[in-house]
Amino acid sequence: MTPPAPPARLDSTLLMTLTAGIALQAMHLPPWIWLILAAALVWRAGAQWQNWRLPSAAWLITLAVLSGFGVFFDYHSLWGRDAGVAFLTLTAAFKLLEARQLRDQRVLLLMGFFLSISLLLFDQGMLTALAVLALFFGLLTAWLGIESPGISWRDRSRFAGYLLLLALPVALILFLLFPRPPGGLWGVQQPVSAQARTGLSDTLSAGSFDALSKDPTPAFRVQFDGEIPPPPARYWRVLVMSQIHDGVWQANLPSFSRPPPSRVGKILGDTVRYTLTLEPSDRRFVPSLTLPRQAALPNSLLLDANGSLFSRTPIIDRRLITLESGLNYRLNPSLSTTARRENLQLPADNPRLKALGKKWQTLSPEAARDAALDYFHTQGFRYTLSPGRLQGENRMDQFLFDTRRGYCEHYAEAFTLLMRAAGVPARIVTGYQGGEVVGDYLLVRQADAHAWSEIWIAHQGWVRVDPTTAVAPERIDTGLAQAAIEDAALPAVLRGGSSLTRRLALTVDQIQNGWNQYVLAYSGETQRDLLRNLGLGTLSRWQQVAVMLLLIAGTVWLVLRWWQRLAIQRPRDAIERAWHPLERVLTRLHLTRQAGESWQTYFDRISQHLPPALARDLANLAQQFSRWRYAQHTSQRRQKLIQLQAAALAKKIWRARQKIQSTRENKPGQSRLNEGQSSR
Repeated sequence: MTPPAPPARLDSTLLMTLTAGIALQAMHLPPWIWLILAAALVWRAGAQWQNWRLPSAAWLITLAVLSGFGVFFDYHSLWGRDAGVAFLTLTAAFKLLEARQLRDQRVLLLMGFFLSISLLLFDQGMLTALAVLALFFGLLTAWLGIESPGISWRDRSRFAGYLLLLALPVALILFLLFPRPPGGLWGVQQPVSAQARTGLSDTLSAGSFDALSKDPTPAFRVQFDGEIPPPPARYWRVLVMSQIHDGVWQANLPSFSRPPPSRVGKILGDTVRYTLTLEPSDRRFVPSLTLPRQAALPNSLLLDANGSLFSRTPIIDRRLITLESGLNYRLNPSLSTTARRENLQLPADNPRLKALGKKWQTLSPEAARDAALDYFHTQGFRYTLSPGRLQGENRMDQFLFDTRRGYCEHYAEAFTLLMRAAGVPARIVTGYQGGEVVGDYLLVRQADAHAWSEIWIAHQGWVRVDPTTAVAPERIDTGLAQAAIEDAALPAVLRGGSSLTRRLALTVDQIQNGWNQYVLAYSGETQRDLLRNLGLGTLSRWQQVAVMLLLIAGTVWLVLRWWQRLAIQRPRDAIERAWHPLERVLTRLHLTRQAGESWQTYFDRISQHLPPALARDLANLAQQFSRWRYAQHTSQRRQKLIQLQAAALAKKIWRARQKIQSTRENKPGQSRLNEGQSSR
């Protein structure tokens, strides 16, 4: 029995590029698929370099069917983004184990392109786009090697780079002019990864901000039309919480099936205009400076009776929203009996807190507020990100009278309950405070999450009170870094100063913000604005497509002409590449080689126009080129030396061009003869 023939080797660049593409896709796949992919890649590598025997067709069919059932049971479908990409990745891995012929490699190339582009279904960030571009480069390099095995890797990689560069104008035209439908890719709602679900919650309890206070992940970015407001004015309102049950505060969420209130508060004075770039969260919360102007709201947003802003659909991708807000406002100047009762509700626990609040029942709301803030300021309270866990039912009693250590959520909850005990309607507001100025925009991180209070005062409505300012005013004035500068739990990127880690993080964020603004935020509305600016705003969809196709046709024609000219001018072999710099200089001096003219005759002729020293160098170089051309073998070192000598001589001749031109003018007959030969 004859042993099985060793498997045909794949193109190494193709194998490595597909391995990289499969590895990048594995981040979105369940663990059982990782094991199959890893086994398939190791098996193919063994077949490639150790002559392992590839599995039979029967084994591959069995594995493919079982994997298909696994995908179906895991995703409950074979369609859609997640199931489709999982099935495609498994199919590519199995095809690697089957590939033996040239046509198999061509099929793998096509699968590699689909596998690469499907990465953008999960994330359209700049790093992912660069990864896809690198995979495309690898696949093009592999394609050139498969179709032309004799080309060196250096030449085919250079050619692949040229192809990508030539495709850039066409890609740019398609990006700018291809009609963009509303909604997500292909109109399909894409699920958000678990990583994108971090952020504020619609509940608040002890320890809710523990993770957020140390999370440097961007929550949103803001660009203002004018000057950026000072830090004390940058309160980004998200949720209002009035009800508390079993120590957990519940957010007041609107009913999206009912029409929104016709008027929410009154803006006093001027407004500020700004554009939010929201990160995906799979939630409907939209942060805003209080109070957003209702008349300027997009139809996709809803302003509830508490002054909070919500999206009518979950935010599943990066979204740009332009708002106008008034920093001076009057919110709900009248309070219903039901709302008053709800905002005076007290839990059954914390008797010492209630006793302290009752001492202020005879005071006005403003005086009760000042008394509570003075208590925080004078009784040794400390702001920290690591306050320790409060145990038992009377958590706020422990905080107010025992530990006196906490951060914003502790102070907001304690102050709100104290005000209610004093007979003043109060509630908690969660959102973000501050933000870091990076270039011309404001970066607000998850670590900027903040909680504060609002008390209701007759004829003024809900008035913001931030009890954290009584303990750590630097938290509001200069940010979290200064308030918790001695806290070891604070990550390096959130600390102030100019450390290398921090500078690098801010530079990366600036680049990412530019990508968000000019690439990911390029929507159908932005495209229509561009067409209007170009005088094409009245075009229909089909006319827009026609203009795009005409531009693409013109661009392709120009690219092909340029490519044809480049191909004609490009040296064909190593000798011509070494000669090319010298030939370019001599051509500019009108000392061109004639058709049918030998190297020696050419060198003898042009030597007459060169200074003696350059003529001797040229004669020596001519001998070396002749040996290289007709010798059976010329070492790589010798070839490199001749190439360097030719480049150096080209520079010398160019520096002596004025002397060469004067020499030619002294030989008019010979110059006319050369020009006549050139014209022929």
